[in-house]
Amino acid sequence: MILSSKSVSLIVTLFILLFPFFLWEIDKYFYNKPKELKFEPSDNEINQKYCGTNECKFLFAYNVVEQESQSNQHFISFIQIAQQLGRIMVLTNVGESSISSLKNFPFDFYYNIDELRRKFPEVKFISQQQFQKWTKERYFKPDIIHVLLEDSKFDPNYTIQYDISYIDKLVKEYRIDQFDFNLNNSVIFKQVGVGITAGPRKSENNELREFLSAELKSNAEVMLITHETIRHAIFEKLTPMPYASHITKAALNITKKLKPYIAIHWRMEKGQINLMPKCSKSLVTYLRKLKKRTGIKNIYLATDYPFFRQNKTQSRTFTRIYEEHHTAMKILNISFNLNTWVSTHGLDYLQSYPIKNEQLQEELEGSGIQGVFDKLILTQADYFVSGPEECCRFNSTYTRQVIRARKEMLKNNIKFKNLISRWKLKPK
Repeated sequence: MILSSKSVSLIVTLFILLFPFFLWEIDKYFYNKPKELKFEPSDNEINQKYCGTNECKFLFAYNVVEQESQSNQHFISFIQIAQQLGRIMVLTNVGESSISSLKNFPFDFYYNIDELRRKFPEVKFISQQQFQKWTKERYFKPDIIHVLLEDSKFDPNYTIQYDISYIDKLVKEYRIDQFDFNLNNSVIFKQVGVGITAGPRKSENNELREFLSAELKSNAEVMLITHETIRHAIFEKLTPMPYASHITKAALNITKKLKPYIAIHWRMEKGQINLMPKCSKSLVTYLRKLKKRTGIKNIYLATDYPFFRQNKTQSRTFTRIYEEHHTAMKILNISFNLNTWVSTHGLDYLQSYPIKNEQLQEELEGSGIQGVFDKLILTQADYFVSGPEECCRFNSTYTRQVIRARKEMLKNNIKFKNLISRWKLKPK
């Protein structure tokens, strides 16, 4: 069939009109749009996100020596150093009555961060979790300086030495490689002797501050800091870090139910093992007389003897339980209806806390948050009792903190029947 010129003209016209549309449809199938460019944030932007400035400088006390009462005191010293150096203080993890980056719980499991901010208004704080995220997100990994503070034994002068062998300990023992630091041969390791720290005078405090300000000045973004063999506050003693509101509320609930009550702190660890049953009998005699004299019926016992699990004590340094310890506790139990953190169910609320059950069980089986709970109960007691030197650890930071808190409460007209009393070991 031969098309007329009119038909051909129509076909050509239609082709011209539809050809662009035809090309567009083909383009949709065969043309790949370029991917949108994704821009990673710069290190300055990451610093702004976590520090609020283009530059971040942190102080990270990754392992604080001693159990909670002592580590509480030491952590305050590290906050004071962070303030002195203008660094952001990392709030290290806690658990098992200690402050360490290896522990399971965030800092606010033990301590009240809002109150800590009020105590140190010039210091910025960041959680260990946020700090770790900062190290992970950084493109150029942060450089570090490591500082080990130690007592200078009998040398009153301040000393400095360098110890590069510490990096192996950092990785193997403290697993510091969980943070993305720039760990290389350029890291400076300073070992700083801070003189005799027991009972420093105010003038010595100022001298030590000036010494540390000069020696610890560094451009490194992260200062890792720890200490060894220092048993006292580095600077002036301050009141302990305030405890988390969930613990203080739990303790308050129990004290309301017990009031009035006698509270006993018996740390068996340093007592003479062979005297434990005799110590217990002496305590029973003392308590019977005290109850009769005061009319107080309820008794609360805080101790390092294991209540939750019979084979694990409530103190890291109390490593072995003997039959004499068990006998002593049996004598007490058959003589009185004792209230403890276990029998009062004061910490049962932690079962609904957003933590793994196995981690909570591990915390409660040894030294842990129950020591803080006990301390708060002891502080509020109408009558506070501890033991003689032969029967217990006579002079501990834990006991001193309870006494100090009770003194403060007495100044605020909160009435107790005593500050502290000690039962006596009956003569042979």
